[in-house]
Amino acid sequence: MHTKRAPDTISYDDFKTYRTCYELEKKNLPEKLEGLQELRYTDVPEVVAQRKKDGEAFLEKTEVQSLVEWKLKFGTYRPSLAKLVASNPVEDVRKTTASAFSLMSEDPNPSTAISTLSKLKGIGPATASLLLSCYHPVTIPFFSDELFRWLHWQTDVDGDTKKRKSKEIQDNGNANRKIHYTAKEYASIFEKTTTLRARLSKEAGEPITAVDIEKVAYQISKSAQEEKSTSALDNEPDPAVDSKTLCPPSPKRRKKKTPEPKEPMPSTKCLQKGPRGSPTYDELGYELDYDYILKCSGRPRRPGKRAEEKMDQKMKDGARKAEIMGRPYDVRVQEGAAWDDRVARDLGKAFHEVGMEEYEEWAKKGFKIKKGEFEDPSEEEKERLMKLQSGCALRKGSKHR
Repeated sequence: MHTKRAPDTISYDDFKTYRTCYELEKKNLPEKLEGLQELRYTDVPEVVAQRKKDGEAFLEKTEVQSLVEWKLKFGTYRPSLAKLVASNPVEDVRKTTASAFSLMSEDPNPSTAISTLSKLKGIGPATASLLLSCYHPVTIPFFSDELFRWLHWQTDVDGDTKKRKSKEIQDNGNANRKIHYTAKEYASIFEKTTTLRARLSKEAGEPITAVDIEKVAYQISKSAQEEKSTSALDNEPDPAVDSKTLCPPSPKRRKKKTPEPKEPMPSTKCLQKGPRGSPTYDELGYELDYDYILKCSGRPRRPGKRAEEKMDQKMKDGARKAEIMGRPYDVRVQEGAAWDDRVARDLGKAFHEVGMEEYEEWAKKGFKIKKGEFEDPSEEEKERLMKLQSGCALRKGSKHR
């Protein structure tokens, strides 16, 4: 890394150039990843800010899961992390995030809030900082690998300057150093980000946010890797290649794996536990309704007058929902699910808790959809809505029956 790109010496002009490059390259991302970027940097922070205005800021479990998905897509992939986060009950996520955000309003230092969020399963200092960054993107940096290594390019966590023994170390600094994702490391990130923000804001004559610094660190890291790859190709010798070099290694014999027994569906588990069993949760962490599942598992009844009345009411409700949303009634099912999701997020409720009463409340509070908001959703968004819909009638307190 060139010295002029180091955090202690980078000028505002260079900083602004890297930030612009990041925004331009973001437009070339695949649709899936672009949707996640929009969610992380725009949608979730806006929703949290609105909840703060309404009286209490918090995150829904589905929002935390989406942020974790973004983190895994753009950072180090850890397959077990998503499962751990999904195992947190919905109410625990709401209460814990609300408590952490409340602490942030009392003390700008995020250390206590980080500890509070870390009580949730699958949430360590790095993921906790991501959630806090959505609450206060101006001052709270996300603990990304790129940001940590850039800010500590010439120093360690304790602030000691690294001794330069060769040009390679001078160029790469801490580029390959191991990160332990500890609270101590994050405290160092927060301190250095605050110092850098103050210097660049003074130089720029405008506020520089922690999110700006996060983006620039990512872009600088990417640029450094590309330069390193190009340099390696330019300096690569042209050795004589013998036939042995071209021979592929002999394939290893693969042992036939014994197929693992299939895990029973959550609804099946719920019935197996019985009415006095412990609570059963679906894959999104919502508690299932034993009585309703038992009722559905019985012998199906012939549709009668009551079923017809129920269907008529659903059609009337559907027409009213379309009227509230300002959309035609004959929309595809996927868009109807997007409506429910929008109402749920704006009112701070779970997807399955949204019924006609919630739509009327949503309309009274003056919420409105943006033009074209539900048109051409990404495949990522379709998959997310499908997961929310799947089995939502089986959840406790569901209004989708």
